[in-house]
Amino acid sequence: MGKRILTSVAGGLAFALMATPALADGMVSLKDTVVAPEAPSWSGMYFGGSVGYGWNKSTNRYREVGGGGDENHHESGDGGLVSLVWGYDCQWDRIVVGVFGDVDWSDINRGRNFDGMTIDRSYNIGGRIGVLVQPTTLAFLTAGYSRAHFDNDGAWDILDASGPPGTILRGRNSADFDGYFIGGGLEHMLGNGFFLRGEVRYAKYDAETTNSGAATDGTIYVDKEEPDIWTAKLGITYKFNRGNSPLLGGESDGNIKVISYGGIDVAKDIWTLYSGNLFALNGDFTRNGFVFRTFGWYSDYSYDGISLGSDVDAKDRAMDAMLGYLFYHGSTSVIGYLGMEVRDVDLSPDDPANPVRGTETGFKVALEIESGDESPFYYAFDTSYSTAFDTYYGNLRLGWNRSGTKFGPEGEIWSEEGDVTSRLGAFVVLPFNLRPTLPAEVSLSGGYQWVDNDDSNGDGFGGHRGGEGAYFNSYLKVLF
Repeated sequence: MGKRILTSVAGGLAFALMATPALADGMVSLKDTVVAPEAPSWSGMYFGGSVGYGWNKSTNRYREVGGGGDENHHESGDGGLVSLVWGYDCQWDRIVVGVFGDVDWSDINRGRNFDGMTIDRSYNIGGRIGVLVQPTTLAFLTAGYSRAHFDNDGAWDILDASGPPGTILRGRNSADFDGYFIGGGLEHMLGNGFFLRGEVRYAKYDAETTNSGAATDGTIYVDKEEPDIWTAKLGITYKFNRGNSPLLGGESDGNIKVISYGGIDVAKDIWTLYSGNLFALNGDFTRNGFVFRTFGWYSDYSYDGISLGSDVDAKDRAMDAMLGYLFYHGSTSVIGYLGMEVRDVDLSPDDPANPVRGTETGFKVALEIESGDESPFYYAFDTSYSTAFDTYYGNLRLGWNRSGTKFGPEGEIWSEEGDVTSRLGAFVVLPFNLRPTLPAEVSLSGGYQWVDNDDSNGDGFGGHRGGEGAYFNSYLKVLF
């Protein structure tokens, strides 16, 4: 029985992989009864990601208290989205019933520059019921609760009923809409625990007040929006507890099929939570093959908005979904990715001088190169580029490998819309087992970061990735 360790990088993070143990040879008696293969099972917990597109149509209903001036008009928009889903299914014969929750990061917009609206995210909880048209193909229907967040590029004026007559609250630039969704789709079992899912969904939301106030003649008016959203998504899920079915790849083959990680990064004036998943679509990270990835983060940071004369607080959210191919050149692993990213940056107060604001959908590419674990010297290079806010990322680690423990110096660069944040520090990666068959690792790194803001337009803002000073990063990764 042998063991091979190899590594690869995902979003600047290294991972260690266990190889398949050798199978013992055996003799089969001719009198042994032949057992039919177990039917594939759809029961179990799953998670995954998808990319898609959305279309919005809203009815705006303008009313004047006391009658008169009533009118309706329609607005529409469209844009891309990236989704994450978690769920659980139970199978009874040909019927599959389940519950799930998912979140969409989207750039469904209708116009820009202070007169537009963007649906930047939505949350959904529901159930599904389906029938197996074939043992490996499910046709299903879904329904449930949905909550969508609308971000106004300008501002709404809302009448304050608790204040003096005619008091207006200005500057409200977002609202949440509650409603329901229904949908349907097809899901196909790819093998090794992976499923390809396509779904079309319709969501209907209750009307919300977006504008209200008092005209100069004292007339009170109310403007409500009632939106509908259609979405179409295609993605991949991975299911646990799927038994030892040969059609499903089995649970006893010892291969690493999924890598899941999450961590926190802290620097001056910024903290970031991040998480990602890697799926080996061939069921084994130790062989060449296709890889599906999802990666996202949430950042909270602040900077000196010189053009506004006040500090600006920012919330930065992003999610990507990418398809890649893993290739081994000797013991060195190389993964190239191609996919889509949705990123949303909310500023408070809004800073028109800052080009990194609002929601953008981007085309994204990434490349990861890493040395094999057999070498006493360790190197890893991870880089990506997204057209969303013209963002470039690069990370280089060089060091030593001692029985799976890796340590050494690291350098990092992050550039968006001309502003550059660079880092120089050191890292250590510590492998361990959560359970005898569940390998994991912890990574710790820290050092100093420098910020070079592009002030060619004289706006004076800065600090997309925090200010100059020390940084610290840590993550936990688990291999399934």
